[in-house]
Amino acid sequence: MKGVKIILSLLFMFRLFSALGQETDASKIIESIIEGQLANIKAGTDVGLIIEDLEELAENPININATNETQLSRLYILNDIQINKLLSYIDEFGPAYSIFELNTIDGFSPDLLLKMKPFIWFGPPEQRHEKFTDALKYGRHQLLIRGLGTTQKPFGYQEKEDGTIPYEGNQFRYYTRYRFEARDKLSVGFTAEKDPGEAFFRGSNKNGFDFYSGHLSVKINSNIEQITVGDFIVRSGQGLILWQEYSMGKTENVLNLSKTNRGVRPFTSVEENMFFRGVATTLKFGNARISLFYSQKNVDGNVIVGDSLNSFFTSLQTSGYHRTKNEIADKNSVQDRNAGGIFTWSFNYLKIGTTISYQHFNMPFIRSSQLYNQYRFRGTENITGGVDYLFSKGKYQLFGEAAISKSRGKAVIQGAVARLNDQLSFSMLFRHFDKNYHAYWSNTFTEGSTTNNETGIFFGTKILPLKFVTLSAYSDFYSSRWINYSTAGPSKGWDIFTQANFIFSQNFEFYIRYKNEEKELKFKKNELFVNLPKRLQKARFHIQYKPLETVTLKTRFEHAFYKGADNENGFMIFQDVQFALKKLPINVSARLAWFNTDSYNSRIYAYENDLLYTFSIPAYYGRGFRTYLDVKYAINDKLDFWFKVANTSWNDREIISSGNNKIVGNNKTELKFQLRLKI
Repeated sequence: MKGVKIILSLLFMFRLFSALGQETDASKIIESIIEGQLANIKAGTDVGLIIEDLEELAENPININATNETQLSRLYILNDIQINKLLSYIDEFGPAYSIFELNTIDGFSPDLLLKMKPFIWFGPPEQRHEKFTDALKYGRHQLLIRGLGTTQKPFGYQEKEDGTIPYEGNQFRYYTRYRFEARDKLSVGFTAEKDPGEAFFRGSNKNGFDFYSGHLSVKINSNIEQITVGDFIVRSGQGLILWQEYSMGKTENVLNLSKTNRGVRPFTSVEENMFFRGVATTLKFGNARISLFYSQKNVDGNVIVGDSLNSFFTSLQTSGYHRTKNEIADKNSVQDRNAGGIFTWSFNYLKIGTTISYQHFNMPFIRSSQLYNQYRFRGTENITGGVDYLFSKGKYQLFGEAAISKSRGKAVIQGAVARLNDQLSFSMLFRHFDKNYHAYWSNTFTEGSTTNNETGIFFGTKILPLKFVTLSAYSDFYSSRWINYSTAGPSKGWDIFTQANFIFSQNFEFYIRYKNEEKELKFKKNELFVNLPKRLQKARFHIQYKPLETVTLKTRFEHAFYKGADNENGFMIFQDVQFALKKLPINVSARLAWFNTDSYNSRIYAYENDLLYTFSIPAYYGRGFRTYLDVKYAINDKLDFWFKVANTSWNDREIISSGNNKIVGNNKTELKFQLRLKI
């Protein structure tokens, strides 16, 4: 027995040192996180925030020996308990000098540390109570200017027979952002954007851009952690009540189910809906933290105008586009007020919290009479409250949240993660949302696009049978007891996913992935809408090879099979080349992709390299080719330039898209550029 323990200990240490000895590429981790979410990104969700945080940390890693909770939460891979344990370890034992040392902290596995590695460093300890003037002295200014558009001119920008042009503005997007950060003491900035088709310094936007955002966030002292004025986002618990912007879903990272990066933070994105505008503050008293917020802003809505007492709106518009007369009429037509508080208490292994949120519209929200709307929110105000907890000790983690809305609809989510040893881990998550549960700002682990009318259970496992092999798998079973927008009655479905990663060296790796999704959806049969099973299977083989230190080659083949009213097939093959010149500060990424699918139903997604803080995940469907070239040039230490050109060419059509977005021809070419100034 003693000999077995010795062998197991030696195997563990071998796995630890081999894993942490790998040179992990930050861009590969970011790409893995985003691409793993392609099937789960909900309409209107902006995932740019996580890219922004991780890209910034890749350039300016966190000094583990001089950090705080706010900075560590931006890693997106540590929960609150792990953050507290890491900070307590530094306080108790002094500075850490290598990533190997962090493995001694309870709950820090080699796999977790491997993901942290590109975003941290082990510098000298600094004074924790840094003066405000010192922080200002080392503050960083950053200015971004971005432009993009298509070379082809869609119908919406062309003059019609009656002399009118559907879209008010030109076909280009303009974006600018300035931000000044002084450590965690001060953040101030503004963002401005004009979408394609929107007016610029004329028409409905005589003052310039269509969308403006700004914030001022200050840390006063250890008790008043933050006061934010302007635009901000709020995140709490497991997202049943409040979780604005990006939210993790089902990915190959089957153990990352608990939400991280909670609290109040400034809003710096261009997503025009999922944020608050007002004032927020976070107070800390010992192990207790209180966040309070108030917001009032106008949002886009489809308003039906009556007299002063009878006006109402039937839907909220979330596209952010204001190009046509109807879209401009909907702009800022509904007043949305929100207020609430988040209260949390932290202990050694346990964190508990409670959240309350109040929302009020200045006119009634009256939806259409469709059956799927019967139990959805109607009226002018809603209040939602709940409790949440996170428990983490040793190999085990438990987390959950329960909430209730004004309608008396309830929602609950409960998860568990067990890391039995370095080779075997399990996860589980159960959720149940009543059909009349109402929480507009909710964004949690779901199969559907809203947090209601769903019950499901998720199981995941991660196995490391050999030092160069990692197996990940999950299954998810879910059902709805009432009609959804895409169903004709109560429905059910299930997913199964498995992926095997083979990392033979720093220069050669590949993975194989298979996913099967089956669910009941609405189809028309004999003039009636009925639920029929829809099945989507996808298989992928991806290989990455570095023949030279400065060159990376990526090859992928993916096949999709769709079975619904008809059977469809599709495949996509791409070849990527990425290289960095040694004598010149240039990084280049290029792709050639060939795709062939029967229709949009059998579409295939693939992540693309893009401008800094942005992402591109085009859908490959039809028959054709897609190419792109992405270049970054560091002009000097303070000035960077990005340029991207992408072209999609179809050989099965002579018209692209429809309506105002229709392009005559079979080619669509996109141009993008970005300039960044750092001071």
